[in-house]
Amino acid sequence: MAFDPRNVTAGFKPSRLIFPFIIFLLIVAVSSSVFVVHPNERAGVRTLGTVTTTVPLQPGVHYKWPFISSVDVAQVSLTNLHIPKFAVTTIDNQIITLDINISYSTPDSAVFHLLYEVGRRGNTDIHDNIIPIVQDRVSRTFSSQNTNYINEKREVIQQEVTNSVAQHIKELFRVEVVSLQIASIAFSDAFNASNATAVLSKNKAVAEENNLRVVEFQAKQEIIKAEGMAKQAIAKSEGISRSAELEAQGRAKATILEATADAQARELRGKGEASRLEAEAKALGGAANYVSYLNARAQMQWKGEYPANMTVLGDKTPVLLGLPPIPAQPKPEK
Repeated sequence: MAFDPRNVTAGFKPSRLIFPFIIFLLIVAVSSSVFVVHPNERAGVRTLGTVTTTVPLQPGVHYKWPFISSVDVAQVSLTNLHIPKFAVTTIDNQIITLDINISYSTPDSAVFHLLYEVGRRGNTDIHDNIIPIVQDRVSRTFSSQNTNYINEKREVIQQEVTNSVAQHIKELFRVEVVSLQIASIAFSDAFNASNATAVLSKNKAVAEENNLRVVEFQAKQEIIKAEGMAKQAIAKSEGISRSAELEAQGRAKATILEATADAQARELRGKGEASRLEAEAKALGGAANYVSYLNARAQMQWKGEYPANMTVLGDKTPVLLGLPPIPAQPKPEK
């Protein structure tokens, strides 16, 4: 039996395909009209090129016109943006390379501004707009710095950069800069070499200064030692002189005391002898009797030699000399 195309088309009915097509269209329309906004997102709806939402859509399930409406989503959670490394020139014409990270958040009031007023439609180029602003403000700050003091003033510079970037980012994009970190500051090879040479020279100068201080300290120690020895010698000499002086004073005082005692002893002996003679003279009845007594006793004891304290007068009468004067006898009252 020969094939007849008319037999095929004779059994085909178009109504059998319309119902499945309608079902398919309904499914596509429903699926395209429902969308979900996540907790870290805000959304806006455009219908035929016109924004139909007045405020950013909050997290949850939302609806739009199928086929003719589209959804634009912006991230509002904390966003970390890495700024590609870039070079800047300092005030002393040194080139440094900076690596910077920035963290920012998007408030609800900035969502539509970022989606429909900054760059292209949507949020696909937000970072492309923020990065040049950050690089410009950072370059302006570092261009007024001296390379030799960047590390010393790093915290101050970072705070200045953060304030400048935060101010301009907020003015242009209405986003809030949470933090800015200068991850690294790379200096040129020429600057590092010159800095290394300067450090070596400084270390050498410090070492020489320390050696000079050691020598000065040792010299001072020697001076102190010499002064101590000199003071010790002077003290010893003064001690010897003082000792000799005290010894001489002691001898002088002893001589004076000895002479005084001898004089007092002589005086006391003389007074005692005078008292004895006076008492003996009184016992014999007077000075004349006492003299006669002494002469008589001397004659009795004389052996033909005169004593040293006697002399012979012209009449060959021995007279005793060296006796203390005989006190005068009082005359008897008439």
